[in-house]
Amino acid sequence: MTKLTAKKVENTKPRSTEYKLHDGDGLFLRIRPSGAKSWLFSFSLPGDRRLIRMTLGSVDRLSLKEARSMLPSLHKLVASGIDPRNARAAAQTENTQAVSMQSLFDTWIEFIKLTGTITPAWIKRHEDRWRLHLKKNLGNLFAKDVTRAHLAGALDAMSRKGIKEETRKALTTLNLMLDYGLTRHVIEHNPARMLKPKDFAATAGRSRERALSLSELRTLWDTLDQATEVRKGVAKTSVLSLITASAIKLLILTGARRGEVAGMRWDELNIKENLWTLPSSRTKNRKQHVIYLGELALTLIETLKPLTGNTPFVFDTGLSTGHIHTDSLTTAINRLKKSAPLNELESFTIHDLRRSAATAWGEHLKVKPHVIEQMLNHQPLNKLIAIYQRATYSDEQKAAWLAWDEMVQHQIASKLDNIVLINITKRDGGKKFA
Repeated sequence: MTKLTAKKVENTKPRSTEYKLHDGDGLFLRIRPSGAKSWLFSFSLPGDRRLIRMTLGSVDRLSLKEARSMLPSLHKLVASGIDPRNARAAAQTENTQAVSMQSLFDTWIEFIKLTGTITPAWIKRHEDRWRLHLKKNLGNLFAKDVTRAHLAGALDAMSRKGIKEETRKALTTLNLMLDYGLTRHVIEHNPARMLKPKDFAATAGRSRERALSLSELRTLWDTLDQATEVRKGVAKTSVLSLITASAIKLLILTGARRGEVAGMRWDELNIKENLWTLPSSRTKNRKQHVIYLGELALTLIETLKPLTGNTPFVFDTGLSTGHIHTDSLTTAINRLKKSAPLNELESFTIHDLRRSAATAWGEHLKVKPHVIEQMLNHQPLNKLIAIYQRATYSDEQKAAWLAWDEMVQHQIASKLDNIVLINITKRDGGKKFA
């Protein structure tokens, strides 16, 4: 029997009736009266003499060489007693049901939004990370086909840009979404679990320890005042708006996270009771948190009422984005640090203000560590304590915040040239903290 050639396949002419040309090993070329040509595979299953023909594809889409390359796997299926037609149908069904990495990411994001397991701010960070760094290399791949090599390639591309912290967090994003796909049987295993941040030089650095002293906080506060000082109807500098400066001052007074302060809403405030109640949807640990506001904090907030009182947000920008962005606070601090007197201080970040407040509560007000942890809305590291210890120490927290507000008034925000440490007295009961 003469084997077919590519030229013969191309030049074969149709007849009045369908006919077939044998290439060998069960492969046939079928030519229809219309001139359409396709490949057939002829086989019989073990123990069954019936001859079965299976269409492999048209000549237009499948060359002679490609058709021949399919034969070994087809014969292997037949030898195992598997009908190749059923195997192909199963594969087609699997491919139809397969989801892309983009679809998996979208489904996972929608799931965590519905469950409320993490804050909207963290959800947005996952979305931005995917959009900016991962989507291009991974979005169009079938999730079931993604390998460690695919993931490593995307993370290597990030690492080469020098964004090590984002690379580490991107691996976390991938792990979370692929774990979700694993529990939904979208994938058989999570290849990201075999990767570590150190593989991409993205191991987390040492925790920061910077805490500003009272004198350094005073320097910062004075710089904020000067940056928003108005002279002849024009701001002394173009560095800060009153809204931005006030937000930074509230960070010092409350020790809250920058996202919590930036998104402060008027309906979260009870001015008569001196309370700011953060709903669980806006806290990192998804637990409602109450912060007591002293005289200085309330004054700062009241000053903003003519500017933003008709909007939902205390620190409303007047733009379509709504409240001030957390990155704007970071940018403001970085700009201020470029000039005297802040450029003479040891470098610090916006998050260091939270640590500075907590440090001052313990060092100067002698607030107990467990009360400070409550004021910071931290989850206890000990799981048994988290389960069984439900005390909030609200009276102690209130006293500490009001004492801190008074200390900031006298030793940080005042215009006196000399700082004199004073005793800060608990408002209820007269107990001294320092």
